Amino acid sequence: MTTPDRTTGGVAAGGAPSDGRDAGTGAAASDGRHAGVTPEAATAGVTTARVTAADVAVIGGGIIGLATAERLSAHGLSVVVIDERGPAGGVTGASGGLVRALDLSSAAHSWAAEGLDRYLRRGDHGRWPAVREDGSLTLFGADDTARAVEGVERVRATGHGAEILDAGEISRAFPGLAVPEGFTGVYEPRAGWLPARETAEAMLRDADSVTFLGGVRALEIVTAGSRVTGVRTTAGLVTTPAVLLAAGVHSTELARTAGVELPLRTRSVSFCVFAPRGRETGGAGAPGPLPAVLDSTTGGWLRRWDDGTAVLAGVPSPARDVPPAVTRGVPAAEEERVRAVARHRYPGLADADLVGGVTAYDALAPGDMGTVTAWPDPYGLVTATGWNGGGFKQAPAAGRYAAGLLREVLA
Repeated sequence: MTTPDRTTGGVAAGGAPSDGRDAGTGAAASDGRHAGVTPEAATAGVTTARVTAADVAVIGGGIIGLATAERLSAHGLSVVVIDERGPAGGVTGASGGLVRALDLSSAAHSWAAEGLDRYLRRGDHGRWPAVREDGSLTLFGADDTARAVEGVERVRATGHGAEILDAGEISRAFPGLAVPEGFTGVYEPRAGWLPARETAEAMLRDADSVTFLGGVRALEIVTAGSRVTGVRTTAGLVTTPAVLLAAGVHSTELARTAGVELPLRTRSVSFCVFAPRGRETGGAGAPGPLPAVLDSTTGGWLRRWDDGTAVLAGVPSPARDVPPAVTRGVPAAEEERVRAVARHRYPGLADADLVGGVTAYDALAPGDMGTVTAWPDPYGLVTATGWNGGGFKQAPAAGRYAAGLLREVLA
């Protein structure tokens, strides 16, 4: 097993949500086409590509892989992205896209702030979806006020706005929330959430020199001596001196083909869309002003649903080593588990109707710390894994850093 050459990164709790839709396949590439695939074959997940050459191959078409590909493209490099499920076809497509500057992991808080900067700018060309600036509220328990104060200072140091609200101020600003006396919240007015799938697809459209191989599965990272030389896929060989491995939990088996161990595990996550009663008539149960809320005491989170009449909520699951699948729907036991926690911060969810949801998974690394790592053996391999559900808000920064490591490889 090799040891990393350069590595950095981190992850915050409670960042992985859902949009209630099935993971898709066959989405459009940056030029509106799949490489070597007819529109009919793309839908069927079939490609006719055989051998492709590129400066960099990116394995994984999720938000981290696409953010890296977009940065590499901005520097004029040719990139092949490989993902059999299509752009954002895995857990990214099931993400609620929470974004904020505050990250509860001290190692990576500036990455979250950098990510929010780029999201607010809508990318370099202003074509990404706009941030839904409902605000972000991170709650801290009565014995954790000092951490809240530190959080505000850290956010302000990055140039973003933040303030501390006590329980009374929170209740007045957001009447639907119930926060125990003594709790404090770090409120970021220009944070909120993004439609994750649409944002990932916009990143890909901005990447002019990227070829997306949809319906294609990576089988092996090919090496010669101690250097990367390509990626073997179900559609043939991609020849390249540099590879970014950002395939979530699937990265473990692919890394082993290059002699690298990435001990990743899955954790089950279920996210529910609850529609409070009275929403149809704008009654007392209708969601009023509601920020994206992260409760640091439970790891639970919630935000306004897309149409404003419902609430999306999630709570971390204790279940580990579950199948890496994204499916529509939430089992009854999981619905009640999420509801039981979320209703304490949003009482209107106690008897709300379940109108949607998704069951997915997070990829966990030891220490719950996502990292971007350049490996000396084989030279040319960079990995970006283990985001614990917090990768979306950090993706623009993680992609920038990973692209920098890959450019060093090519130099």
